[in-house]
Amino acid sequence: MAANIPARIIDDGLKAGLFSAASYAVARRGELLLSGAAGRVDFEPGAMPVKSDTLFDVASVGKPAITATSIMILVERGLLSLTQSVGKILEPRFGSLAHLDVVEVRQLLTHTSGLPPIPRKIDPPADQDEPSDLSRVLEAALTTPLLRDPGVGYTYSDVGYILLWEIIELVTGISPMEFARREILRPLGMHSSEFLPNGSDIVRTDAAVPAGVVHDPRARALGGASGHAGLFSTAPDLLRYVEAIRTGGAPILSRASVARMSRSQCAPGVGAMSYGWFCAGNDFLPSGDLFSDVAFGHSGFTGCLLLIDPAYDVSAVLLSNRVLNTSVDGVPFLRLRRNWLNAVAAAATS
Repeated sequence: MAANIPARIIDDGLKAGLFSAASYAVARRGELLLSGAAGRVDFEPGAMPVKSDTLFDVASVGKPAITATSIMILVERGLLSLTQSVGKILEPRFGSLAHLDVVEVRQLLTHTSGLPPIPRKIDPPADQDEPSDLSRVLEAALTTPLLRDPGVGYTYSDVGYILLWEIIELVTGISPMEFARREILRPLGMHSSEFLPNGSDIVRTDAAVPAGVVHDPRARALGGASGHAGLFSTAPDLLRYVEAIRTGGAPILSRASVARMSRSQCAPGVGAMSYGWFCAGNDFLPSGDLFSDVAFGHSGFTGCLLLIDPAYDVSAVLLSNRVLNTSVDGVPFLRLRRNWLNAVAAAATS
């Protein structure tokens, strides 16, 4: 009976119009426990049904799965240090960024850099042609001032992960998207996952933009993908990723990196954030009421989550497009998400 409840909760969300599509996958001790795909790619009559390989815009789930993981790969290879100055790393390409000289790479990963949530607004010069959206957003991210000194407070920041994307490209010399394909997606067999996808079997997140175009406006302006958003994936693919992290990182990371990614790396009293993941004590952690205090995870604005609970050997993925219904605020969805997580925890530990 317990295993049927998560599916029923998803059906309740579809009937209430909280989203048009959902897909999920849960593993316990490496064995698939629950999985399902329901709904249609949008609310239009006759829209395509969702299948297990239908792509979702996973939004900020890409922060740990792509950006933080890529950074840790570079650290393992001796190409980057977590205590390096962000300003000094970026200076060869972008010139002096004195306000970022005091920020360390690890502080971008843990949202303790002092940077605000989004880049500051930059108006184009009146006497010049308007620069591209990409150059304006990137300039804004690079020049956004700090709210406070690094390391003394926690503020969830897309700006920090935009900068991490630039660091990956500067260190590797290739597109961060190609680096992620080569070092994360292909080794894990995440063959459905992609940036800038084409095709009709893609869940819509915004009625004003085509399917396959990232929902986040800053990621759109930055060419369709950046360190904070842009990955399109499936529940089975993302389960492969979280299972790799749960079991120690192979074949993409070492156990040493995963140890740092699975426990808070913030100073006591500052926050509860690892290198890429929300940890127990962080209000952003999507863990419900029943998962253990060592669970860690991440959510995405479009209606997605990843959760790993080492105590119960559980990995969970939930994808949806809750942002497509703009007439409902996020409260009912967050309530449903908590209920779904509670039902998953019960099913996984029965």
